[in-house]
This record gives sequence, structure tokens and C-alpha cells, in this order.
Amino acid sequence: MHLDNVSEREPSSARQETWFLRSAAALLLLTALAKGFSAFGSNSILEKPDPVFWVLKNRELLILVAAVELAVAALLVSGMPLKIRRGGLLWLCANFLLYRAGLWVTGSPPACKCLGELAGRIGLSDAQASWVMLGILGYLLGGCLFFVRRSRCHRILEDFSDHHRGGPGIRAH
Repeated sequence: MHLDNVSEREPSSARQETWFLRSAAALLLLTALAKGFSAFGSNSILEKPDPVFWVLKNRELLILVAAVELAVAALLVSGMPLKIRRGGLLWLCANFLLYRAGLWVTGSPPACKCLGELAGRIGLSDAQASWVMLGILGYLLGGCLFFVRRSRCHRILEDFSDHHRGGPGIRAH
């Protein structure tokens, strides 16, 4: 790999990351809509306390998480720097992982009701819906970590290239 070509690949790299962030925003929009739709349903589980956030009813938590997903989706398609957008998505994914860990610690069924009533309406069992949501989480987290790593590698290569060309990377001793 020739280091002078690193900056030539940068626009393609940014386009790929922009496409990923837009797809992530679309997924978050869909899951937020599913949560919002379910939160206003009549299922009795909505009035029960959430097993992890026991101070909130399931209905309240669905509404709160849907709002957060919408906010992160808006961030992902905003003009904010890529670093901030990546950070927002990583933060959300970390919270989803922590919630899943909380379900495990409390001994609750591992199938979360992330899609609410929508899962049943499209013919998915709770377990299947949970696997779908884990797949989405894997896509979001894996994609985000991939682009974080790629960004760090680009910076390291640029610093290395600048250092060997006598650019800003050289420090006076």
C-alpha cells in the first residue's frame, strides 16, 4: 500500500460511512416507530414495571427509548462531524448492550419486547423478534466499530506519512 494514496481513498471512505450512518438512522427510525406504535397499544404488559428500570412501566420505557432512538437517528443524518455521530451511535449501542445485560442479571426472559406488538402482528415470536433486534444491534455496533477503527488507521497512516515527509509529525528535540 502506498501512503500517498491514503487521502485519495478518503472521499470514498467518507461516502461509505455516510451510507452506513444513513442506514443506521433508517433502522433506528423503524424501531422507534415500532416502539411508539406499541407503547400506545392496550397490551397488559405495558402497565407492568420494566424488569431492569423497575421505576418505569414498560409503556414509559418504550416511549423514552423511542424518543432517544429518534434523537440519535437525527444526529446520524445531521451535519455534525463524523466523530460525534459515531459517538452517539456507540453510546446508544452500549446502552442496548447494558440493558440486555440487565435482563440477564435480573433473571428476566432474554427476549426483550423491543418491537412490542408489531412483532406479533408480523408473525414473529418473542424469541424471533429478539434475534432480529440482536441482529440489528450487531449491525449497528459492528458497523460503527469498523468505521471507528478505519478512521483511527487513516489518522495513524497520515501521521506516519507526515512524519516521513518532514511535515507536522516531526517534533523538535
